[in-house]
Amino acid sequence: MIILDGIKNFLMLVNDHWTEIIVVAGLALAVWKKVAAYLEKTDEEKIQIAKEQLRETILKFVTQAEEDYDDWVKAGAVKRAQVIDVIFQKYPILNRVTDQEALIAEIDNLIDEALDVLREILSKN
Repeated sequence: MIILDGIKNFLMLVNDHWTEIIVVAGLALAVWKKVAAYLEKTDEEKIQIAKEQLRETILKFVTQAEEDYDDWVKAGAVKRAQVIDVIFQKYPILNRVTDQEALIAEIDNLIDEALDVLREILSKN
């Protein structure tokens, strides 16, 4: 009798919350597919993904460094080092790049572009 009550309660729970169950199952399946697709990628493909994300978020890192060292005069090297440190913390896959000098040069170019954008934004405001 206890087993039948348990089955009855379970079926009532499913009946009452079937839409939520389907939504959660669908979301779990979507996340599973995305994670599996990412894990199947090679390190080189993961590095490319990190570089693309970096292009989108570097302005935030540069702005944070500018705010942190606002009172410092001629702190460009310190700001640059902070931005690069944050980049390697946020994207540890970049540590696997074999040509680190080329990567740093690419990051420097992105920093320069972000600084130009930041100056343009500040001049408009």
